[in-house]
Amino acid sequence: MSPLFAAFCGGSNTERSRAIDAEKTVNLFRSTVEAQGTAKQAQLLGTPGLRRLGTAGTIGGRGLFTQDGRTWAVIGDTLSELFFDATGAVATYLTRGTIPDDGKPVSFASNGDGGSQLAIVGGGQLKILDLVTAGLSAAIVLPLSNAPVMVGFLDTYFVLSERDSLRTWFSAIENGLLWDGLDFFTRSTASDHGVAMICANSRVWIFGSETSEAYEDVGDADNPFQPVKGSLFQIGTIAPWSVSVGLSTMRWLGQSTRGGPVVYRLDGYSGTRISTHAIEAVLATADTLADAEGLTYEQEGHLFYALSCPSVGDAGWTAVLDEVEQQWHERAAWSTARGREEMWRVRGHAFVGNQHVVLGWHTSAIWALDPEVYDEDGEILRARRRAPYLGAENVYAFVDAFELGVEPGMGLVSGQGSDPQVELLVSKDRAKTWWSAGNAPLGPLGDYDDRTFWTRLGRARVDALVFEVVITDAVKRVIGPGAWVSVTPGGA
Repeated sequence: MSPLFAAFCGGSNTERSRAIDAEKTVNLFRSTVEAQGTAKQAQLLGTPGLRRLGTAGTIGGRGLFTQDGRTWAVIGDTLSELFFDATGAVATYLTRGTIPDDGKPVSFASNGDGGSQLAIVGGGQLKILDLVTAGLSAAIVLPLSNAPVMVGFLDTYFVLSERDSLRTWFSAIENGLLWDGLDFFTRSTASDHGVAMICANSRVWIFGSETSEAYEDVGDADNPFQPVKGSLFQIGTIAPWSVSVGLSTMRWLGQSTRGGPVVYRLDGYSGTRISTHAIEAVLATADTLADAEGLTYEQEGHLFYALSCPSVGDAGWTAVLDEVEQQWHERAAWSTARGREEMWRVRGHAFVGNQHVVLGWHTSAIWALDPEVYDEDGEILRARRRAPYLGAENVYAFVDAFELGVEPGMGLVSGQGSDPQVELLVSKDRAKTWWSAGNAPLGPLGDYDDRTFWTRLGRARVDALVFEVVITDAVKRVIGPGAWVSVTPGGA
């Protein structure tokens, strides 16, 4: 009996030298079995596909916002209110106005029933949507010296950040239409410009280029917002739109006077590094990281922070941390025309009803992130796992067989995917070159006894041997509890 290669179920960790670790996990993520005493401890599950809910606006999703049963999207330059039917699809949408399209995300905040206003900042303008009449204002005349960037809401005030400035502004009470030229607070505990601003956890969080700190409402009639003593820490952000709130804390792509880039999680009044050396090595190759964007969502008990970086490589790159598993994986769109992986299509997120609603970078589509959908709105959802090295011993062996643990018998009734396959790629030179060992079946529908294995894979040096599997058929993907590799030592 071959021993279980349990490490096959793992995350991405491609080190600077692939001779040390070439691991890569794309459109799959590890899920640990939580039952005690189980013999099968982990699996790789397919990341959710994209199920079309509808379309709105023009081209290029820029943001979603939902509150109290109402949902809005900015796609291109169009602000739309979305109305969902009983199936979760977008039954209709109503255009509420336009937001200047500078290609960047928009920022939303609402004062709810307190003022019945939705504030939207985009393209260097602030506009206010009246939630009763559904009328969108013209661009608000602001006392700012520079363009507004982000808006939040805290303690009856809208809070507004200003580009390349030490100042942060607050509105009249429950009224985003009124901004006084004296209603601002200025960073004084640090001198670097504010880059990003988030209202969360009863605080206004200012992320600068080198430092960050929190402000709280102290109730002062002239200037209610004052810095929280002891909250300043020596980490800023490279990318304003990488800051993402999820489950009472924030994550962001950071830098400091000591260096970067590093991905951080806010813990108290400081940042905890959550990226790995392998992730940081990829980030360091980017032409710029100012355009990186982050989003956070929770699905089936896994908390994901997805960081999309358009300027990494020729096609962009998306890395995703599962904080429950404490492992990174990658998400990628597959370009059939170019034959390559490209940055994940998803941009923007809101949890509406019981589904995760998302937009796309280069489309007017509105999608649901659905774990029971195995393609991306008709496009291939290509999953692959490149395993860690089989061993570290500098010995040769004959690879008699490689068997992949899967859930078989998940084929479709007919058409592409009725006889789903897995391709095995093998490298015997430390992930430098690859050859295909061919396909093995995942199992037609109902063929629950099918096995996914390859035999007679030749001779290799164990510390130079890497396996990679690829799945493109639109069927359920479950890999686990690992793989079984049968080898016979020897070099003759």
